[in-house]
Amino acid sequence: MAWDEWEQLKAEAAARQASRMQLSGAGTGTGGTADAADLKTGSSGQRAAIKALVEQIGPGLNKAGVHADDDTNAAEREFKGWATGSGLKDAHEEWALQVSNLKGRLAQDQAALSKTRRDFQYIDHDVKGAASRIEVTKPDPRRDV
Repeated sequence: MAWDEWEQLKAEAAARQASRMQLSGAGTGTGGTADAADLKTGSSGQRAAIKALVEQIGPGLNKAGVHADDDTNAAEREFKGWATGSGLKDAHEEWALQVSNLKGRLAQDQAALSKTRRDFQYIDHDVKGAASRIEVTKPDPRRDV
């Protein structure tokens, strides 16, 4: 390999290295800075979602969950001893289980929405603290390629 070709390869490698992300400072691009948050949570949207869960979805689920109970129980009694009665009973039990599972999931979603904003604030503070502990040193000139 000729010396000129070697120098050209080194220059290309240095150019590629210079275009990579550097952690020693914030660029002028669209990325975040210490003064501007990149990730935002919409507390009004969270409140609206929680309100919908409490005032509309939860009560609607309760109403839908018991809507057919009386009719299904009556049909189970009428068909007692028949395969149809047994099938209705199994289907009704499965329906009740699914309604119960959905209620539990909605309660988990409500709890998660309630604590999301607080969690993001804690994460922001943790990241800021960890980043502030990073010691920035100048690279060793002997390592330049």
